Amino acid sequence: MLFSSKKVVGVDLGSSSIKLAQVSKSKGMALLDNFAFVQTPAQTINNGDITDTFLLGESVKMLYKEQKFNSRNACIGMWGSTSIVKKISMPRVDAKALKEQIKYEAQQYLPFDISQVTIEYHVLPFSASSDQMDILIVAGQNDLITKYIEVATYGNLKTSIIDVSSIALANIFEFNYGKLNEPVGLFNFGSNSTQFVVVFQGEVLFARDIPVGGFHFTNEICKNMGVTLEEAESLKLSQSAGNTEVPENTRTFMNMALDHVTEEVRNSIDFYAASGGDYQISKAFFTGGASLTDGLIDHLSNVLKINFEVLNPLLKVKANNKKFNPQYLEQIAPFLAVSLGLALREVGDS
Repeated sequence: MLFSSKKVVGVDLGSSSIKLAQVSKSKGMALLDNFAFVQTPAQTINNGDITDTFLLGESVKMLYKEQKFNSRNACIGMWGSTSIVKKISMPRVDAKALKEQIKYEAQQYLPFDISQVTIEYHVLPFSASSDQMDILIVAGQNDLITKYIEVATYGNLKTSIIDVSSIALANIFEFNYGKLNEPVGLFNFGSNSTQFVVVFQGEVLFARDIPVGGFHFTNEICKNMGVTLEEAESLKLSQSAGNTEVPENTRTFMNMALDHVTEEVRNSIDFYAASGGDYQISKAFFTGGASLTDGLIDHLSNVLKINFEVLNPLLKVKANNKKFNPQYLEQIAPFLAVSLGLALREVGDS
């Protein structure tokens, strides 16, 4: 019972879908016990900011009950412009003075009033010089944290951990691939946002939510072809599936969106390099529903000169064979990463 009480349900509140995952951990191994997802109610999340906690909570409650999850502890992932993950460098100080010094230093980097945010930090094991130290700070606006907790409460869950989706992405990558001795980029392509994380030797060096995703392809088709968003989404999916009956100009407008998405990704990689990214990225792993968009990964690889590989969230996470068949696991794999990364946490984690 003590082991079970430490389990959490990973709650990934995306702009397109809500995903819940639960795992069992033992001796460095993990078993996927349960996973479920449902469409996010319209206009309840905007760039990570929650506009209707009750509707989201009702969706979580329904999903939890219908799919028979068995832990009330939740680990929820924040994302978007109201949460920040940033590496900063500062003069090396005594451990006792570190917390106050970090708070002082963080004021220079955060676009929020320091009195309105909660800050956590992690000292990175490597730095540019002996008199400097590199710190990864994670900051979330208190108002937003309250909203995420409200969603869990309405969903009949207890918020045990508030995490950040980009950190959860790094978490599931490390669990499956280990601590690589080379810097790699991780990309989770969602509907309206793409999480971009740089990891090196098990440490997060950089994290940013890029405001582009699968919706940009849908919207480009919608506004240029005079169809509804639902029709545009259908055309996009048909194009990605290789349907020959799709109108030819669908590809043209998807390419327009493709150029925009690629430019935003390039700008984020350049921003990483300009903000003290000492380790150049030559390899990347990708996941997320929008990564299935026709031509996206090949175009990014060709333009950015980076080798992209599929991030398999189930490489070392085994699945309950009685609940999941191989075909279903293959279908849901692109949508699992963040919720699984959240579910790998345990009650009591900092």
